[in-house]
Amino acid sequence: MKSNQQQSTFAQALPATLEPPMFLVTILSLGTFIIFFQGFMVAPILPGLSTDFGVSVRHVSFIEPAYLLGYGAATLVYGPLSDKYGRFPVILFSLICFIVLTACTGFCSSITQMIVLRLLTGIGAGGVAPITIGWIGDKFPYEKRGHALGIFFGCMAGGTAFGSSVGALFAAKLGWQMLFWAVAAVGILILLLLMLYRRNFRQRSVQTAAGFMTLYRSMKEI
Repeated sequence: MKSNQQQSTFAQALPATLEPPMFLVTILSLGTFIIFFQGFMVAPILPGLSTDFGVSVRHVSFIEPAYLLGYGAATLVYGPLSDKYGRFPVILFSLICFIVLTACTGFCSSITQMIVLRLLTGIGAGGVAPITIGWIGDKFPYEKRGHALGIFFGCMAGGTAFGSSVGALFAAKLGWQMLFWAVAAVGILILLLLMLYRRNFRQRSVQTAAGFMTLYRSMKEI
């Protein structure tokens, strides 16, 4: 009984977490926007890539599942990393990997290089969206979380929609190489904004990450 009372008193003594302004949510959500934009912009330019690399459209089409495979696998890893090292450092790491690998994709000289880079880009980018959701859950009370998540999922849907439409228009005007470099440039701008406001993303404490066997058992149950 005394232990419970002490825990309750200690919890009441802790300072309340300050709710961050919504423009910080918008900045993080723009990172998700550009990642999903890049993920879906390649679908309409597959015929052009097929001509440039001199291979079949069927061969070129592997760049899309390669990206999605890497992205899906990486999301399972970034969660435990964010529990150990914090949400914001993992988001920064994932975004930097996305920027560098996206820029490198513009220099590809063969379809094999592009498939490999797309796989690596998916792995690198897989931490931004899920960890942003975790950050929103940490920072916002339940009654205001819907607004923040609405901004986030709106940017996610917008990136998907504009990636497959606007991406094709830009590729026709600028070329597919410039399209990848332009996405990397926008990613750099978002990264600079995150660094500018990095103090607002700091966490008071970081939870201890679960051990490997605990993570393995959780994954097995899923």
